[in-house]
Amino acid sequence: MMISNQGRSISIRQTTPEDTPILYRAYTDDEFMRLYRSNNPLQSEEQLRQMLAERLKHSPEKRGYIEFIIIHRRYGAIGVASLADFSSTHRRAEMLIGLFEQKYRGGKFALEASLLVFDLAFNAYNLNKLYTYVYEYNHFAEKSTVHSGFTQEGTLKNHHYLVHEKRFVSLYINGLVIEDFRRSETLRKLSLRLLGRDITRPSEKEITAIPVDKELAAKYTAQLTKKLRTQAVRGEQSAITNLNKNSTRRRKSSYHPALE
Repeated sequence: MMISNQGRSISIRQTTPEDTPILYRAYTDDEFMRLYRSNNPLQSEEQLRQMLAERLKHSPEKRGYIEFIIIHRRYGAIGVASLADFSSTHRRAEMLIGLFEQKYRGGKFALEASLLVFDLAFNAYNLNKLYTYVYEYNHFAEKSTVHSGFTQEGTLKNHHYLVHEKRFVSLYINGLVIEDFRRSETLRKLSLRLLGRDITRPSEKEITAIPVDKELAAKYTAQLTKKLRTQAVRGEQSAITNLNKNSTRRRKSSYHPALE
């Protein structure tokens, strides 16, 4: 399923091949990845584009993963969220949210995006539990996670190895089960204020859900191919233009009136 959701200032939608340049910049930003998902295997931009196209061919249940781009109505793409280790059997998933730049992390943007993911997870996907892992050094993220409704369930001592820093770090594990989600007065008030609706109650209107199949994936592939061809033609035209300009400059520079 290709899922999207809308709040007052934030919207989220499933990532597509068109998001490759934005995601590639984020995934190659060491500062961002240290907070979001350290030790992430490096990919080329083309490999990332192909992976995004491939994801569109399968449902989240089959691939066990769904990724969203976080879009602000004024600032554009500001972050990414995902439901990883997605299990329809256990009805649970690991939730990750990361905002690309520091200036977006201290406000309400992450909270509004989290509420949109909660809405999808519990009201559209019918999950029973969301959980998060937070690095011990990311104090702000842990505080924000608990504030958004999660319960800190424990600490995994020296559980994760930071390859680039060559050291072990502990992880906080937090959980939010559907019973607590439905009973949360805090989430009810926050969702009414930030989203304009109470997400702790099943939605009366269907959340946007567009079936994704090979035809849609082929559409994205065709659009991407057309875009690449257009860029190639523009590149050739630009090269010809620059060549003509250089030729003109050389003719002018070789012209000396005094020699006539």
